[in-house]
Amino acid sequence: MKTTPSFPQIFPAMFELYVNSIKVNQFYADLFARTFRQAVDIVSSQQEKAQEKGNNISLYEVWLKLTDAELEKDLRSEPFLTLISNLTKAGVNLRKDMREAGFPVLFLDWLFDTYVRSFMVFASIPKDYDFAAFDIVWAKGKTRLLHYRATPADRYDKSTSRPPLLVVYAPINKFHIMDISPDRSVVRNLMSHGIDVYLLDWGFPDWSDSEMSLGDYVRHIGSAIEAIKKESGHEKISILGYCWGGIISLIYSALNDNKNVKKLILMAQPVDFSKDKTILATWARAVDVDKMMDEFGHMDGAVLDIAFLMRNPPRYTFDKYLKFFQKVGDAKFVSNFFAVENWLHDTPMLPGRMYSQIINDCYKNNLLISGNMQVDVVGGDGSEGVVNSEAEKKKIDLKKIEMPILTIVAEQDDLVSPESTLAINEHVSSSDKTVLKMPGGHVGLCISSHAHSKLWPEVAKWILHSNT
Repeated sequence: MKTTPSFPQIFPAMFELYVNSIKVNQFYADLFARTFRQAVDIVSSQQEKAQEKGNNISLYEVWLKLTDAELEKDLRSEPFLTLISNLTKAGVNLRKDMREAGFPVLFLDWLFDTYVRSFMVFASIPKDYDFAAFDIVWAKGKTRLLHYRATPADRYDKSTSRPPLLVVYAPINKFHIMDISPDRSVVRNLMSHGIDVYLLDWGFPDWSDSEMSLGDYVRHIGSAIEAIKKESGHEKISILGYCWGGIISLIYSALNDNKNVKKLILMAQPVDFSKDKTILATWARAVDVDKMMDEFGHMDGAVLDIAFLMRNPPRYTFDKYLKFFQKVGDAKFVSNFFAVENWLHDTPMLPGRMYSQIINDCYKNNLLISGNMQVDVVGGDGSEGVVNSEAEKKKIDLKKIEMPILTIVAEQDDLVSPESTLAINEHVSSSDKTVLKMPGGHVGLCISSHAHSKLWPEVAKWILHSNT
């Protein structure tokens, strides 16, 4: 007999969520009001002197800078972490009560996701990406291995062999940022310098993928490597892992006993999580991820979008759009802006098992560094297989990594602390360790003009060095 949804049954949980939402909103409102009053005082005290010098102080800019500083401090504070924890618990409790009361929670999850995305202003504007041409050389489920085609315009010496590189992008967001536009494409930049580029596209998981584990992702790298070896004729393949894609790449490389990986590049990847002091890392440690994943089965992409915006609502909502309208006459800027916005707010859901393990093992317990992290990988080589027992789990020992390693950090990265990334060089056995530091932020490593003129030619040179 079909159960009729009961509103009275879920009302207490709805009220709990409402109250906690109000508390979080009030925290932000108080902070913004406080910084605005400070900005008014500063402008009032300095305006007269500035006018004498022919300058003008912008109240808006002063307020933004004060707000930046306060958010960086207060969003890590214990009172706010308690608010975030309570808000998360309230959301989990409401969904649990709705499910038990007979509400169609999967449909409501979809409705929430659609509702949130509708508020991402420019994300809803259609954008046809001008991707570099590629072939799909391997696929399993929603994961595809893309092999990019060389073009006559590529400037490398055609008489030499192109070393293959596997780019492992993070499961958070889609791979588009590596090929966002013809003039800001990491893929094309590397190809133009003689690199044979492959890329793992994780696709767009759905509810049916909630049981995918971190080990599944590692095994997909193993299968991709085998496909590249077969197609390219090379016995060892270099890997570039970006952000969480770097975590997966690092685990694969540590398990592989230096058999298949020629060189390893880690870009803006958290390694020593005790040194990752970013806002999102701090929040991740404050939330009960097990209860969330037990109830939802996945981390919704819309929730991640909200979390990214909450780090600095003024900067990531109206301020960037004000700056957009100031440059609306620049056709190339507008095109790139739309491309990045579409990518930024096209966040896939993350499988619950994989998400829980990364948050618990890495962010909370820092097991990757201590050597106590385990993944359900069959064999040590990342080969495909079904895991049926605890005995088939493998410990990750970073000391087993001996191949040359290149670490890339963004000096103003607010998503992964550079200190966390650079710590990899203290925990591997590689004798060849190189570091490249670039100004700018996490995404700027892929899209800034400076990165494309300075960083990526250097990366290509490092891959090509001693390639024989």
